Amino acid sequence: MFSCWFPTGFSATFSSLAFFFALPLFFYRVQWATIGLFEKAGLALFGWLSLSILWSQAGVLESLGYLSEYRIYFMVPVISVALRCLPATTKWSVVAALTGGIVALIASYGLGLGFWTIEGALYSMGAKIYHGFIMSTLMLVALLIARNMTGVHRAGFILLSILIAYNVLNIETGRTGYLQVIATILIFLGLTFGRKQAFILVVITAFSFGTAYWTLERFNGRVNETLANVERVFLSDDIRSSTGHRLEFYRGALKIAGENPLVGVGVGDVSSELANLAKKGEIRVTTDNVHSEFLNMLIAGGAPALFLFLGFVCSIVWTGVLNRRRDAAVGDALITLAAIVFISALFNSTIKDYGEKHALIIILSILASKVNFLPRREFIG
Repeated sequence: MFSCWFPTGFSATFSSLAFFFALPLFFYRVQWATIGLFEKAGLALFGWLSLSILWSQAGVLESLGYLSEYRIYFMVPVISVALRCLPATTKWSVVAALTGGIVALIASYGLGLGFWTIEGALYSMGAKIYHGFIMSTLMLVALLIARNMTGVHRAGFILLSILIAYNVLNIETGRTGYLQVIATILIFLGLTFGRKQAFILVVITAFSFGTAYWTLERFNGRVNETLANVERVFLSDDIRSSTGHRLEFYRGALKIAGENPLVGVGVGDVSSELANLAKKGEIRVTTDNVHSEFLNMLIAGGAPALFLFLGFVCSIVWTGVLNRRRDAAVGDALITLAAIVFISALFNSTIKDYGEKHALIIILSILASKVNFLPRREFIG
């Protein structure tokens, strides 16, 4: 599933089955204290989006269909509680996820270097945005493993991290992935080393990425193309590019949000409101997705939904900070993952879209199950 090999419906079937099989264990073991902070934040956001059906103009069934796009918020607590009872399942879930990520990396190199072709694939087996999300997460895991290894094993995982960075920068073309990989490295350095060492390594990293910009043709081209497209939008009002379309989506989203700042238009009316703007000529591109999770929340549920989503991301960070004393790898994984999600959510519909959401169901469920093993006195430090 991580490598996007199977159709959406296929993988969704298995995730749904996993959820329903987890329900009996969840009801048997659940206590409010066993549900983590970011899981509670997600449930609060889902509750607010559910309430927004009351002021949606769309019918209840139609609104429920849109609401189901945010099912991650109730699936993660159920699966994480179940995983507490199933350490072997947790272990093999991690192995399967890492295998999927590595297969995706190998496949992307083969596609990008012309060793093979896959129908419907360009430089990776999934969308470039999803690929960047998975690669930055895989890099995070590789760096955390390398930190706990020595000798040839450490060198191997560092090499894997370098291969991931090159893949994102100069094989695939996802610009969000650039930011996610850079953030992953910088946060890892800050969490792993002391101030002086971290500063020196950050300078080296900045120099390395600067060198990559000047020497890697695809990386350089995509960055320059993006800057040129932004300039065309503001100087010539030319939106004929991916960047231009996104800025037009954001303008439309802010217009809708400005007219409905307190409670939004309701989760069921986001698509229709955007379609109405396009029909009236107030935005020049038709869309049902503004490609920013923050703006999606602002449209659907107003300021409360926006702050709840931001609280969801921040609570992942806080959970990681609290957990670092007991398990530095889990704590640092949560902190860095939150940054990956934050960057993704600025420019993409991370939860509304299928790929990233499905990956997060796995990643957050596993990490939450590890956090929930903490005795309360240890968890609070």
